Amino acid sequence: MLAGVGSHNAGPPAVHPCYHPSGRARALVVHFHGGAWVMGDARLEDRLASQIATDCGAAVAVIDFRNATDDNLARTLEDTLAATQWLATDIARFGVPHIVLSGESSGAHLAMEALFHLRAVGCGHVVKGFYAICGAFDLKGSPSLRQSTPESLLIDGPSALENLRRLTPSLPEEKRGGPAEGNFEGLPQALLIAGRLDPIADDSIEVFRSWRRAGGDVRCILVPEAVHGFNRMPTALAAKTNRFARQWMRTIIAPVAEEPP
Repeated sequence: MLAGVGSHNAGPPAVHPCYHPSGRARALVVHFHGGAWVMGDARLEDRLASQIATDCGAAVAVIDFRNATDDNLARTLEDTLAATQWLATDIARFGVPHIVLSGESSGAHLAMEALFHLRAVGCGHVVKGFYAICGAFDLKGSPSLRQSTPESLLIDGPSALENLRRLTPSLPEEKRGGPAEGNFEGLPQALLIAGRLDPIADDSIEVFRSWRRAGGDVRCILVPEAVHGFNRMPTALAAKTNRFARQWMRTIIAPVAEEPP
């Protein structure tokens, strides 16, 4: 593990200490943690980052954005875009040619906004793939969220909608609907995974349909009997899903060229 490469106060944007595989890294996975935009911490992703580095042969950087505990989601988004752009424009320091963007739950929203941003600033070509699990993409509230109840497993639907109403007014008007309303032209291949019992499962379905209509190479898998955040649970279903996702990442990362004799 390398030392940290930035902070919020000086130098480059904050990126949590980066994990590397035992051999040469084949790509840089840039990961965004979940937590409804107000909870969680990059340091809590250490075990996940280590596993991805080992299983995928990639360096892994977890973005250390500031949580929107004061309802300032715009600042959180600014952190993520600045950090991702810094990584994309200085990717040579990692010795890799490509980035894979990865996010869970609210982190998937930030990852997709980062993907749109990199395309807008001319860095989209360095992104090899996009992976999201249990992604929150519709900030207006997708149909499945609006139809959910306080009895929904792990996510209280009405409380989640109220959280969105508090957070989104800080965003620029064009961002308040979330990436589900974005432009999906010219994006890299993607894998979206969601649980069928997740109140925000429709978020992934909406994005999948938009990505596919734009001609993109995208898969959406709805896992039966799976709830929000099921991939973090100590179950065989979680282990199988995570193995599948990491195998997908391995297949899209370009192999390392043979070293000259």
